[in-house]
Amino acid sequence: MKKLLALFLVLGLLVTAAFAYEDVVKVNVSGTGYFNAYLDEEGIDLEGGISDLSVSISPSSGSVTAPATITAEFSIDVLGTDASLSKIAVTTDLFDLTYYNSDIYGDGYVFYYVGDRALEFTPKLGLEGISLTAYFADIVSETDLTNATNDTNNYFDDAVALKLGVTNLDLLDATLFGAFYDTDTNNATSAYGYAAHLNLTGKDILENLVVDLAYAYEATSMYLVEAQYSKSFEMEPVTLTVSPYFVYSEGAPTYYDDDSGWTAPWGSKLVKVGLKAEAGVTDEVTFSAELTPTYDLDANSFSLPVTLALAYDSDMAEANVSASWDDAVASATNVTIDANLTVTAVENLTVKAAAQYKVATNELGYNVDASYVYGPLTTGFFFGTLFDSNSDGTADINDYFTWYLYLKASVAF
Repeated sequence: MKKLLALFLVLGLLVTAAFAYEDVVKVNVSGTGYFNAYLDEEGIDLEGGISDLSVSISPSSGSVTAPATITAEFSIDVLGTDASLSKIAVTTDLFDLTYYNSDIYGDGYVFYYVGDRALEFTPKLGLEGISLTAYFADIVSETDLTNATNDTNNYFDDAVALKLGVTNLDLLDATLFGAFYDTDTNNATSAYGYAAHLNLTGKDILENLVVDLAYAYEATSMYLVEAQYSKSFEMEPVTLTVSPYFVYSEGAPTYYDDDSGWTAPWGSKLVKVGLKAEAGVTDEVTFSAELTPTYDLDANSFSLPVTLALAYDSDMAEANVSASWDDAVASATNVTIDANLTVTAVENLTVKAAAQYKVATNELGYNVDASYVYGPLTTGFFFGTLFDSNSDGTADINDYFTWYLYLKASVAF
């Protein structure tokens, strides 16, 4: 816990600087404490910690108006000895300044997951519908306070960026993001690049229209054009949704988002039209059919993903069954069937079951997860062959069976 005490000491010094006068200081602490215990065929494990811990310090009385409010967020391992600073934010009437003790996620198309430490500066312009944010990301450690010469380092091995938001236009909201950065992590060399991304989001009669334009230069030019739109038509008892989409890009910049679940579509050249029909069979049963004819401009190929689904929803149970084809044209037998059931017939007791069958490879996976909630405690039991074995966020069919018991507690403060 020495690290934690040191972090609060640093915070105390910042507070002293921000409140250089006599006043009563108000401290607010919030977060979530959690504890998990797991038992499976290999043994028992414990884990715990505090997530989203925030410490906010501001004056609560006195005749002098506070120049700033300071908020610090920490990540703490309760069962161990580790404590780390997540961020420190300073809020004033003129600007907001935040230090992140981690990478920065400024723009998924051109400036995502950059640096090891970052600053975010947002001036309060006082202009309705216009916002401005500046970023500095520390990519490479460069300073040497014991050496007065610059005999090994480049002066700039980092990244700077600027984001401008405009929301006072009649039919569109616009966000322009630009960045200048070093793409290598060697402090003796540099490989500079720059990038810009313009997002246009429609509103009013252009609602559901989104256009993204991006350009980057890193020794060679790279560009991306993306447009998408969605419109629903009501024809009782059917709702038809049409969603055309187009993207054309060349190359891919260093700092684009390719690992957060959503991936910026660099390297894609395609046009597709989503067609989804949904009908309420009864008040509790819904049937849907979705087709997405897709033409790959780069490969000069056509594909037809198809999904058919039937869903049931009531106060005590939810169930759905779906059949999906990655390409119904290429292989009608390459279909995946998914079934999910959630039952809450008894208060605080939830039973979930899922199954997946791949017709082409004759693979079957299943699982059952039963849990009971008692106050802040949740206890349960899981078993089956359908689970996320490679930590990619998607359940996989495995050729082995697993089971475990769990006890979880979570308290917000």
